[in-house]
Amino acid sequence: MSFATTGYGVIEASPDGKYLMVDYGLVSTSKDQPHGQRLELIFNGITEIIQKHHPEVVAIERLFFATNALTAIAVGQAIGVIKLAIHHQNLPVFDYAPMQVKLYVGGSGKADKKVMKATIKKIFKIREKKGHKTHFDDAADALALAICHAKKLNNTINKK
Repeated sequence: MSFATTGYGVIEASPDGKYLMVDYGLVSTSKDQPHGQRLELIFNGITEIIQKHHPEVVAIERLFFATNALTAIAVGQAIGVIKLAIHHQNLPVFDYAPMQVKLYVGGSGKADKKVMKATIKKIFKIREKKGHKTHFDDAADALALAICHAKKLNNTINKK
């Protein structure tokens, strides 16, 4: 997730490990907008998605702090606003570290972005337009988070 675009993915998961993609896309903000307005747009966008699709749970990516503290702070604020939107809709939220998602979806905690994106495209039979610049990476990350949660939940249920 970058602060300018927040990806989302809505799936239906069956107990037999099959996934149906319901919706995916982006909540976008412009770098020219004031910081508070961008946070409000993210809050409103996530709220609209939840109200449209009525999910049972929401999975989000845990903040992975690298080297740029200012970026980490901005992303942390966006995550806080997302969690608030989820809380306002009375939904449980689960967060996953990037390595967990890579392990559950890509088969290795060290899977790179290309592998993850290709895996998501294959699972959901998504075709991107060639030469058309999109932010599908953010939406693919969100779909991978949804699959990660479904797989983890399925593993927990099957162990009982």
